[in-house]
This record gives sequence, C-alpha cells and structure tokens, in this order.
Amino acid sequence: MCPRDGFLSQIPMKKLLALLVILALVWVGARYVLHRGEVHATIVFRDAGALRAGDPVMENAAEAGRVTKIVRLDGQDAVSVRLDRAHRRAIVNDSLFAIEGRSLVVSNTFAAGAPIDDGAVLRARDSKVAQWLAKHGDKVGAFIDKMKRATDEKLDQLDADHLDAELDSWKAKVPDWKKEGTTAFDARIDALKERVEKVEDDLRHSDRAADARAVKEKFDKWLKEVRR
Repeated sequence: MCPRDGFLSQIPMKKLLALLVILALVWVGARYVLHRGEVHATIVFRDAGALRAGDPVMENAAEAGRVTKIVRLDGQDAVSVRLDRAHRRAIVNDSLFAIEGRSLVVSNTFAAGAPIDDGAVLRARDSKVAQWLAKHGDKVGAFIDKMKRATDEKLDQLDADHLDAELDSWKAKVPDWKKEGTTAFDARIDALKERVEKVEDDLRHSDRAADARAVKEKFDKWLKEVRR
C-alpha cells in the first residue's frame, strides 16, 4: 500500500467526502475563471473535410479559438468551436466560413452583422462564390478599402471648404454666360445645380449631412449673387 492510500484510509469517510466535494468545487471554479467570457458556437458544413477537434479557428490571420468537436448530423458535419475571450467577436451572424486543410477560416470582410451569442448555430454558405470570398476575403477587402478611400478623397474635394474655389471659378465666367442670352445662361445654371445636388446627395449617403447642408447653403448664396 502506498503512503497516499494509507493517509486516505486514516481520514473518516464524511471528511473524505467533504474534501472531495471541496476539491471538485475548486476545480469547477478554476475552469470557470479560465474559460469565462469564451463563446461557443456550431457551424454546419456540408463536409468538414480534414478538420479535426483541436484544430485552430482563424480570423484575419489570427487564431481566434479552437474546434472542440465535429459531429455528423443529417448527412452534414456540425463543427463546434470555442472562441477565446479576446476574440469572442471574431464570428458575427453573417460571417463567411471555409475549411483550409486543418484550419477553420472565418472571413468578416463583407460582414455587417452582430456578434453571435454563446451557443449560436450557424450554417456555412457553400456556394462557390461564398467559399471563394471566405478564402480570399482579405485580399478582396484590401481592394475594396482602396476604392472606399478613393471615393472619400473625391468627396473631400467636393465638400463645402473645397467648393469655394469652384464657385469663384464659375463666378468669373458668369459675365460671358450672360452674353450668350437668358436661355443659354439658365441652361448653364441648371447644369451647375444638378452637379451640386449630386454632390449633396453623395455627401448625405456618406453620413456627412452637415457637409451636404453647407454645400447647399453656399451654392444658394452664390446663385442669388450671380442672378442679380
């Protein structure tokens, strides 16, 4: 008999049971603290391929969690995952998923949904387009960000501050326009109004309502001056 067995045999049964209960509570409490804030979810794939329990969940080239188990369900694979506390928002309700060898890849390049609740069940979109975007979303996302920045730069050039130079340029041409006759002058002014209204509309759709109002106010003031 080993010394440990001898020690335990000397402890009364009630005290031994109490000790085991305390140890169990400590273990449960330690696990709770360790895993508090984690999010668990299940993603249903048509086929999980080579994916196995313990494989990483990758989002934006960073490990966000781990696969905990894979269960065959109604001819499909239900992949359970656990997201770390620091990456609990790595999956949202419209994320795209792809399996690359022994990794589950999450792409949020085109996602706009809310972070999932603990225990959420999601279905991976398996169309060819969705799978391609899930695997190459980062590269496409960089291209889209570049397009957005270019659009923002163009809008910046059309805001109220930059409009002053355009208005001055147009004002210098007004005398020549008036010489062309009332009809021709009105036609030029109407064309400018359409252009400015397009700028206002673009600014409003870019959540820049204040800039849109400023552009309208400046153009209306300019219009009163040139019509005198």
